[in-house]
Amino acid sequence: MASTPTASSVAFVADSTLGLSPEEALAHGIHLVPQQVVHGGRSFRDLLDISPEEVLALLAKGERLTTSQVAPEDLRETYERLLATHDRVVSVHVSGKLSGTVATAQGVARAFGSRVKVLDSWSLNGGLWLVLEEARRLLRFGVAWERLEEALAPYRQRVRGYVLPQTLTYLHRSGRIGGLAHFVGGLLRILPILTFREGRVEAGRKVRGFGEGLRKVAELFRQEFPEGGLVHLAHAGNPEGVEALKALVQAEGVEVLATLQAGAAVSVHAGPGTVALFAGPRR
Repeated sequence: MASTPTASSVAFVADSTLGLSPEEALAHGIHLVPQQVVHGGRSFRDLLDISPEEVLALLAKGERLTTSQVAPEDLRETYERLLATHDRVVSVHVSGKLSGTVATAQGVARAFGSRVKVLDSWSLNGGLWLVLEEARRLLRFGVAWERLEEALAPYRQRVRGYVLPQTLTYLHRSGRIGGLAHFVGGLLRILPILTFREGRVEAGRKVRGFGEGLRKVAELFRQEFPEGGLVHLAHAGNPEGVEALKALVQAEGVEVLATLQAGAAVSVHAGPGTVALFAGPRR
C-alpha cells in the first residue's frame, strides 16, 4: 500500500550549489551538504571551509580552482542526523549530468532503505530550489512517497536556467570553449548564454556584450514562459548586473522570488561577474 508522509515528518536536503548559506537554507527548511572546492591540491568544503567571496577573490587573482561532488561521509552524517528526528528524507541535488553528487547520494541512501529518497533536480542553484519546493508541495498535497519522483518529472522537465558570463576567460580555463573561440570572442565581445535544459548545459544564443546579453536572457525567459513563471536570479559578485536583469524581468510584471549567490560551481566554470536566471512554471 502506498504511503503518504506528512510534510512535518520529512526533512529536505540539498547540496551547496543551491546558492543559499547554511543559515538561509535552514530558514527555508532545507539542510545543506557541501560540495568540494579544490585549490592547490587541497579540498575545501563549500561554504564551510571557503566562502563565495574567497572563491571569487582566488579566481580574480588567476588561481585555478575546480569543484567536486559532495563527500559520502557528509551525506551519511546528514541522513543519520535527520532520520533521528524525522521519518524520511528527500535529498535533491545538482544535475547528475553535471556532477557525481546524485550517484554518490544514491549509493549512501541505500543503507537507509526507503526512508531516504534522492532526486536529480536536472538543474542547480535557483532551478534546484524550484524542484525541491515542488517536491515539498507534492508531498503536502498527498502524493504517495513511492510516486514522488514520477509526479515531479513533468515539472522538472520544464525548469530552465540561463547563465550569462561577463567574460570568456573562465569558460576557456574550464575547457568549455577552445582557444580560437576565446580569442575571436574576446575581440568581438561575443558572449554565449549557457542554457540549462533537462539536466544538460549547452552554449545557446551568442550576444555582443553583457548589456545585450541581459536583454536576451529576459527575452528567452519570456519566450519559454509567456504566461510568466517562478523566477530565481543569481550572480557571482555582480550585484549591479543582477539588479539590471531583475528590472528587465519585473518590467514584464513577473515577481523575482529570490536573488542568490551563484555559488562555487557556477563561479569556477563561468567566472566572476556571471549572472543567471532560473525559472519554472507557476503553481
